[in-house]
This record gives sequence, structure tokens and C-alpha cells, in this order.
Amino acid sequence: MYGRAIDGKVLSFGHEGVLYRNSFVMYDKTTDSKWLHVTGEALKGSMKGKKLGFVPSVILPWKTWKLRHPRTTVLLGKKVGGLMGSYNLSKRIEAFGLSVGEGRDVSLFRYELLAQAPVLDAYLGDQAIVVTYAPEAAYGVAFSSVLGERILHFDAFQATGDPRLLMRDAETGSLWARMTGECLAGPLVGQQLIPIPATAWLGNRWLGFFPDGKVVGSEKL
Repeated sequence: MYGRAIDGKVLSFGHEGVLYRNSFVMYDKTTDSKWLHVTGEALKGSMKGKKLGFVPSVILPWKTWKLRHPRTTVLLGKKVGGLMGSYNLSKRIEAFGLSVGEGRDVSLFRYELLAQAPVLDAYLGDQAIVVTYAPEAAYGVAFSSVLGERILHFDAFQATGDPRLLMRDAETGSLWARMTGECLAGPLVGQQLIPIPATAWLGNRWLGFFPDGKVVGSEKL
């Protein structure tokens, strides 16, 4: 997901109807420039080289979203089948990973790995991050592990009788909401981790764009 404002203009987009490396191409209705949806970068036209701002988002089952955001409304649509119209968790875990980072400085964290290690300390280049995962919905997010002048280290935490997805930092013992990065209890209560751009990708599609990218969890998808 991207913001549509760039250089003081709010752009409207459409589907160009062609594929580039098995991913669809967008066009903006103001300049007719061609944009790659997986990176938000303009490949052709007067906007070539420009990049849309990343907006954090997640893909998860409707019942999970509704539980967390009960006042949400949704536009009526037509139910479709196939990969993009269904949500088979086992197939999703096997085929997908979480692409973390922007541009060419990215790593793919396989969902099969995150299902086993739902809170994972890692590095993106020289940046300390934590990658977290919700097993019941098979989606992940990532945050910077840097808070002020310290680097925090996390592990999964489950309180008895508490269904929330939590993690705990080793430095202060504070408890954090795993999927939002908000500190809920402890010395750091009220603090917020900074989100890192992260998007769910089909593993084979990701390798088509980032053949030299780092895959965490497997040498080969």
C-alpha cells in the first residue's frame, strides 16, 4: 500500500493491463507514467525514478480484523476464488514470506520460519529489527529494535489466560503488543516501536525481483 501524493500532486491510478516480471503495472491518470506495484517506483514516463511513500498494511482474515476493529465497515464486492480470493493458511505459510525493507535493501523472512519463531531478532543491513508473526492469521510485521540510544532484544511471551500476542524485551522486562509495537506494561509502558516497511510476498515472485536478496529461513524457495 502506498500514499498517492507525490511532488505536491495527488495521483489517481489504474491497471495498465500488462505484467512486468509476473507483477502488474499501474499507470497514473495525470502523467500516464508506468509504476511497478511491488516497489511503488515509476519505471517509465515523466515520473520515472519517483517513488511512492510506503504505508504499512497487513493481509489477514476478515474475522481476525473484525475482532480487533469491531466498528469497521466494508464495501460490498464480488466473492472470487483462487489464490487472491481465498485464505488457505497452510498454503500461505508454505508459499509466502515477509519482505522487509525498501528498494533493493530487503530481506525475505519465510513464513515457515516465523511460524516456528514468531518473535525474531534480526538485522536489515546494519539496522537492528524485530520481525513478529501472528500464527492464527499467518501474517507478519517488522519494527526497529532501536529505542532511544539502546537496542532491545525480544522474545515471545504468553501470560496465562491472556490471549493477546505479546513479546518481552530482555533489557527491561517490559511487555509489548507483538503486532502493533506498543509497550503495554513495564518500565517502557507507552513507548512505541517504529514500523519497518514489510509486505507479504510469494517466495518465487520475490526472487524474480531480488535474485541476490537474502532469504531468511531457507537457502532456496
